[in-house]
Amino acid sequence: MIRIRLENHEYFNEVSDIVRMYFGKCKIERIEKALEDNQSFFRDNSVLIISRLNFDGESCICTTTYREVQRQEEVAVKSNIRPYDIKALKSLVKKSMYKLLSLVFDREFPWGILTGIRPVKIVHEMMSKGLPEEDIPDKLIKEYYMSEDRARLLIEIAGIERPFIYPYNSETVSIYIGIPFCPSRCHYCSFTSNSIAAYNDYVEPYLESLTKELRRVSEYLNSEGYRAQTIYIGGGTPTSLNVNQLERLMMCIKSCFGQQTIEFTCEAGRPDSITQEKLKALLKNGVGRISINPQTMNDDTLKRIGRAHNAVQIVECFNLARNLGFNNINMDLILGLPGETMEHLAHTLREIKKLDPESVTVHTMAIKRASLFNEGFMDKSIPEDEIVLRMMDYTKDFLKGLGMHPYYLYRQKHMLQNLENIGFSKKGFECLYNMQIMEEKQTNVAFGADAVTKIVLNSENRIERQHNIKDVKLYIENIDAMISKKLDILEQIRKVY
Repeated sequence: MIRIRLENHEYFNEVSDIVRMYFGKCKIERIEKALEDNQSFFRDNSVLIISRLNFDGESCICTTTYREVQRQEEVAVKSNIRPYDIKALKSLVKKSMYKLLSLVFDREFPWGILTGIRPVKIVHEMMSKGLPEEDIPDKLIKEYYMSEDRARLLIEIAGIERPFIYPYNSETVSIYIGIPFCPSRCHYCSFTSNSIAAYNDYVEPYLESLTKELRRVSEYLNSEGYRAQTIYIGGGTPTSLNVNQLERLMMCIKSCFGQQTIEFTCEAGRPDSITQEKLKALLKNGVGRISINPQTMNDDTLKRIGRAHNAVQIVECFNLARNLGFNNINMDLILGLPGETMEHLAHTLREIKKLDPESVTVHTMAIKRASLFNEGFMDKSIPEDEIVLRMMDYTKDFLKGLGMHPYYLYRQKHMLQNLENIGFSKKGFECLYNMQIMEEKQTNVAFGADAVTKIVLNSENRIERQHNIKDVKLYIENIDAMISKKLDILEQIRKVY
């Protein structure tokens, strides 16, 4: 049990974010009374953390105290902050907490106090404000306590992304289409995904609702002069649909958005869902980029995480797609899967090298609330954080050795070692959709259950969101209301601008 007391501030969430970096998914309780002198308080191995803000003229001091049965530590961090600068105060509280816990545990994290999922956006903002590139690493290290290699990684990725994203065009949008069905649910998965066998009766009604949403919203977008720059079909597993269903969906998308897109991606992630006929249907209808996602090339691990295929099938599917004419194939990997060691990772990367994909997306294992792993399933077999850090460093070096460079990056909560997900590609094969969705300078219109439309208002530096219902059955039943809501918000924004 971690008990926290705040003095002179209310930034409990910021304190808790740093605490969870060190203690994991612990129980955190906020207390109001001073209990430090009550020794019985510590009998259940509780930890007491006190975070206190004090203003001294034009400066502010955050003092953080750590107490357990046989140990007490204290750290104070001072900064020139005005009492009304909430953002700076929150940062100071996090810095003080981080310095304290790094002292207690003798451990620091590559991203320091940064908990946001889009760190490259910070660098883009600095560049847009005219900050010299050579000054950015020191500012990132000072402001976020991140390591120098992560600071320089952000600058490298921002430099690659910038020509694709800027100057932004308010008349282009990206399109996301969600297929919330899979052959089976992987144990690490937290996305909206349903077994297609169990939900078979909902597939046709879902597709009817989805195509209805696509047609009505695309009519509005086309009438207002918007152009779909990219289309991304994700899930779930889109190729879990049968070939006739997939063909109908592809024809609908083609009729809605024509040949105007620069990039058209479809996740064909599970080899047990891929057939020659499905791949032909994708290719015929304009899909130029697919993702075949092994996660690992070790059969024992595939069984352990609930995947109903083996590594040989991955190779067969990849070669099938290549022979049919797909010349832009991505592969996803996950670092830190249960039971995996550096030797397992080295084997996976050697197998990936043989296939020679155009891009590889590297994910760090994240124990999400909606996944089976969150229930403690095989918890003890998940690699230690330090091993996962070595895995990430090894993978980066290996992929760079294949002529790939990092081109986009994002982070999630509950990632091992508080690391990152990072996309690598050969030059000219960067996924434009991935860069646009992460840097949020382009409106993304999303279709399907649990899809979130983000209308980007660059002139006001804000985003308006419209959420579709997550539950498949309720999505089908309420499709007209969701379409109306989406059209209303699009129309309201048009009237303003």
